Amino acid sequence: MTPYSLAFYMDVVASGTVLGAKPTDGPDRVTAILGSDFAENSLDDHSMWRDYRLAEFFWLRESPDHPWMGHHFTLQAHRLSYGGGTIVNKAIRDRYGRFARHLRFDKLERLLRTRGVRVDDAPDANAPTFTRHWQPASQMAVMTYRAREAWRQRRRR
Repeated sequence: MTPYSLAFYMDVVASGTVLGAKPTDGPDRVTAILGSDFAENSLDDHSMWRDYRLAEFFWLRESPDHPWMGHHFTLQAHRLSYGGGTIVNKAIRDRYGRFARHLRFDKLERLLRTRGVRVDDAPDANAPTFTRHWQPASQMAVMTYRAREAWRQRRRR
């Protein structure tokens, strides 16, 4: 992984934002930050999400007469394994450069710790295949996929 892409993930976990876009920001603000290259999705009049490739932002509203309220965002880092850096939004790529196809959580966690950012283990219903981690100050959750051999070994102990 390049230092640039690690810097991106570190910034997101530490700040709880994507280039300054907060989970509570409205669609116009997020688009002003990440650009207009997105796919918009909705299941009904009360929910919507925009897929900015690597990042997805989600909104809810009481009715079509009410404004969208930011709910959360996710980073779909697993998409890098098959799409490579092309899956990274232009605004993010312009700021952070190249992105490798894989993100190793142990590296990210070590660099966050060096920066003074604590990431705690959190329970996850999908264990042992997935692990979940929590950064209390930014209120960021990080879910990781454990390689099959790693979780099998851990399970035997």
